[in-house]
Amino acid sequence: MGDSATPLGVLRRSALALALALLLAALTPTTSVAQDCYTSSIASPTPFMGNNGEIFRLLDGSLWEVKYEYEYLYEYYPDVVICPSRGRMVVAGRSLNVQLLSASRAPPAPARRPATPTSDVIESRIDGDFEGWDGDTIFKLANGQIWQQVSYAYAYSYRYSPKVIIFRTSAGYEMTVEGVSGRIRVQRLR
Repeated sequence: MGDSATPLGVLRRSALALALALLLAALTPTTSVAQDCYTSSIASPTPFMGNNGEIFRLLDGSLWEVKYEYEYLYEYYPDVVICPSRGRMVVAGRSLNVQLLSASRAPPAPARRPATPTSDVIESRIDGDFEGWDGDTIFKLANGQIWQQVSYAYAYSYRYSPKVIIFRTSAGYEMTVEGVSGRIRVQRLR
């Protein structure tokens, strides 16, 4: 029996049809969807997984989060159709729920001037070795800032100077580290 007759085959055809419909709508200026959707590519992380809580950046610098999805896509720099007003993104033939975190990246700050604690998104690197977090871990960043974990979580992952993204939420600041799944709440110490 061919793949097209299985439930997975039907699901793949449905997702592909939705992706094509969104792409066609994005390219057709007479529809309201065309005003809401645009094409781009995911710049980071690599690979893009498409799982709940994953933070990703598009080529235009906007920062997004995957919501309520578990796709395990393993896609490297995929092309996407994104519809911000609908909270949807089509990638690899699948339609995902997404949420905009930051419309575009601010211009890079000079090396000696640290970002202010009122910034919505802070991008830097861990200064030196990173070995995960364990409940109250303190992180020194390459931009001179020092942050401390304030939510309990444990993760071990050794990396040297991985990229970090710290962003404001309604509950304070949260941090993601390149190559580590999950995120933690943090507060700035300096």
